[in-house]
Amino acid sequence: MSQMVLEIPDLLADLPPQERNRLIRSGLYEAARARIRQLEKEIVESRKQIQNFEKRYGVSFAQSEKDVLPALDTLQAHEDYNDWFFWQNVLTENEHLLSEIKRIKFD
Repeated sequence: MSQMVLEIPDLLADLPPQERNRLIRSGLYEAARARIRQLEKEIVESRKQIQNFEKRYGVSFAQSEKDVLPALDTLQAHEDYNDWFFWQNVLTENEHLLSEIKRIKFD
């Protein structure tokens, strides 16, 4: 287990160590659960946005980079690529973070 320095209010610091640690662990657990819910919502939104682009262009993002978007020399295609790229990155990053947070054990 790693250690870190955490500044806490004096009233919390003055509690008996066992109770203080219990409260801090509970708070971290609740913060992790809230972050999991937030990431899950962002993943749903990312997938929705990606599906819209896949429907519009009829291909996956990887395929669009190879075949479709380079052939479309329009401002809209460029903007779509940037947005699609953004949502792909959001999805990948959030799925990774969600996986990492879910591995945490608060025993």
